[in-house]
Amino acid sequence: MADSSANAKCSDGVSYFDSSLKGKMTSHNNSSNSSSSSSGAVGPGGTSGSGQTTMVDRLKLLYPNVNEAVDQLPRSWSSQDKCTTIGLTQNNLRVHYKGVGKSHTDAASVRTPYPIPAACGLYYFEVKIISKGRDGYMGIGLTAHPHFKMNRLPGWDKQSYGYHGDDGNSFCSSGNGQPYGPTFTTGDIIGCGVNLVDNTCFYTKNGHHLGIAFRDLPPRLYPTVGLQTPGEVVDANFGQEPFKFDIEDMLKELRAATKATIYNFPLPDDQGDWTVILHKMVSSYLVHHGYSSTADTFARTTGQSLQEDMASIKNRQKIIKLVLSGRMGQAIEQTVRLYPGLLESNQNLLFMLKCRQFIEMVNGSDFDLLCMPQLQGSGSSRT
Repeated sequence: MADSSANAKCSDGVSYFDSSLKGKMTSHNNSSNSSSSSSGAVGPGGTSGSGQTTMVDRLKLLYPNVNEAVDQLPRSWSSQDKCTTIGLTQNNLRVHYKGVGKSHTDAASVRTPYPIPAACGLYYFEVKIISKGRDGYMGIGLTAHPHFKMNRLPGWDKQSYGYHGDDGNSFCSSGNGQPYGPTFTTGDIIGCGVNLVDNTCFYTKNGHHLGIAFRDLPPRLYPTVGLQTPGEVVDANFGQEPFKFDIEDMLKELRAATKATIYNFPLPDDQGDWTVILHKMVSSYLVHHGYSSTADTFARTTGQSLQEDMASIKNRQKIIKLVLSGRMGQAIEQTVRLYPGLLESNQNLLFMLKCRQFIEMVNGSDFDLLCMPQLQGSGSSRT
């Protein structure tokens, strides 16, 4: 009885991995197919009444934990967040290229109007290549940066990720690709999946899993597709129709792995009761991420002491803000001043910060070192 109760609680905790999902999807597909045969074919955009119902029901079955009153699911491409040389038809699900396509500067992208909700757990969409056009310079992927340049293929710019059809390479915030998978062309169906549990991205081709393409992904990712040469046309499926890849089986596997992680989590007997353990976990999380005010309020409410001095938490907050704003020079300087010996004993961390500083200098975000010679020069000219 105890095991049965634990199973029930665990299943509630990871309900987006509903074990009956596949059965529900199969049953729903059968009913929707019979409905389609009696009322006429449903277009890729779900334009008929029955088609619209099919789209809504399938997405709810795939992502039951998503509250669309708060976080809307991507259902089509955005008519606003796109390059001017991108054309949209069929309820904004078909994308075609309208530019001249003479060089990489003629690339064009479009993304969805909403990012992937975190409550999805595992998100997936597919793109069918209707025509590879002249050269097949197509990219399928994700973008996170709010100001992503729509005249670039996904993967070329900061916080964007893409799998490109002409060479099969994966691109991660860089114009230099890495070997990843096979090329793709007319008739192929390319899927893109985002595991929001471990922050990884994978791709599929014609129903076959190609492996992990990207790790350590940021939050709030937008499905994105890019085209570059005349004649390129693709269709998107955000869940309106059955996928080529068996995503339901992957959901079951991920659910089982999550349950196993919960069951195998070590519970030390000498840490006190569950309430104390949970309070320590929450406090540790708040302190680690620098939520100083919330951590202080929580500590006073639960009657426990903070694991770190409040001044130290606020100092870390300041350094994090400097890093996120691209002011790496000041971030390094503050770290050296406030935490002597930290960077000296962590050379890999110092190296990564210096690399990031160089990138931000090139982007024009970190002006510290760029301005210093000018200030010195102007001072010497006055004397």
